[in-house]
Amino acid sequence: MIRSWLAIITLLCGAIAAPVCTLAQHPIEVQRKASSGDYLEALALYDRLPRRQITTSATVAAAKSAWALSLPERAVAEFDQALQDKQLGKGERARLLLSRGIIEYQEGHFQVAILYAEKSLKQLKTASPLQAKAWLLWGESLSQLKSYGAAEEKYQKALEASLPAERPEVHYLLGVCQMKLGRLVQARQNFERVPLQHARTADALRGLAELSLQQGQSAQAVFWLNKGRQDYPDKFLDCWVDYILVRAAVEMKDAKQVKLLQAEAQKKYPPSDYWLTLLNAAAEAFNWQMSKGAGSS
Repeated sequence: MIRSWLAIITLLCGAIAAPVCTLAQHPIEVQRKASSGDYLEALALYDRLPRRQITTSATVAAAKSAWALSLPERAVAEFDQALQDKQLGKGERARLLLSRGIIEYQEGHFQVAILYAEKSLKQLKTASPLQAKAWLLWGESLSQLKSYGAAEEKYQKALEASLPAERPEVHYLLGVCQMKLGRLVQARQNFERVPLQHARTADALRGLAELSLQQGQSAQAVFWLNKGRQDYPDKFLDCWVDYILVRAAVEMKDAKQVKLLQAEAQKKYPPSDYWLTLLNAAAEAFNWQMSKGAGSS
């Protein structure tokens, strides 16, 4: 009798456990785990799924999970598998192609990233945030290849399609590109369009300081750097800041300030610092010229 009851209990437990096991291996669980940030479990669940149960959505979730886990080769394989689905809509296909392109960009394959940006844009006929991201990927890839003229055009297209909240990032990147092209007025305008308290504000202030120095506005360069040090102290700790301040002091022929900045820099930074080497060279060249001028007079 006891054995009979044990057998019944075992059967009941099996019947109860079966749906749980089935649920755990349902493709929707892969998406849920990925959405909640549990990427390792999402990938493990995906790998346990029978091939006949795998959906494109589950494959995309697995690709995103692998990407988040810094497994680019696995992510690429899963994204490519998902792209085989002929039922994908244009928007979803464009999104997957963009993801592939971003991975190629992150891996330093900039020419390949451009090809995926192009493929993504072919799926998108009207301006949209997704289209803006594809243009931005194209522009960033061209910038990495030092094709700044072509990159500027792509950044402009990204700006036109971007949402207001995304435009400051594009303005900053466009400003950097225009600095490379020597389009200093346009670069300044783009840096100034980055609002306060944005993730790129500190970078934009550095850009404005460098632009001001290039345009012979030394006092303005000092103003932007001091503002950066006051508002974003953690982003203005490097020797580059002191180097620009020394160059500004040199332009203003402020020998006392050059000497003070050089002495402070020697205490703050290691001798191997690249910017300290440039700072010392600028200060010594200035001091030599000043002594030469004093001697001739």
